[in-house]
Amino acid sequence: MPQPPYVLVFEEVVPSARPLTILVDDRSTVPLFDSEEKAGAFVASTDFGAGLEPVEVSAAGLVRALESVGDEVAYVAINPPPAGEGPMRVRMGDLEELVEALQHGQEDDLFGLGGSPS
Repeated sequence: MPQPPYVLVFEEVVPSARPLTILVDDRSTVPLFDSEEKAGAFVASTDFGAGLEPVEVSAAGLVRALESVGDEVAYVAINPPPAGEGPMRVRMGDLEELVEALQHGQEDDLFGLGGSPS
């Protein structure tokens, strides 16, 4: 399971803001980063427009943000690389599984990212 810090990208930083969603292989996805630097490099490499801001969120904030797009998005992309860095290889995970794991405090290695096995 991804470990803190959790960094999402938002167009505006307000309590009801929804995180940035992208298409990866025609799948709607929320990019999730483990540092503001990686998120910033990703945003800077895109043409999504000005005003996007990487924001570190708590586990509860991550759950709320993911649930806000859960009807439209099924995947989370872990640390997608900046655009233009050759073939884009992205580790993907199921959004609902991540939300459930965060809500129940599971410490299994949900996406194969080095967490402790249960």
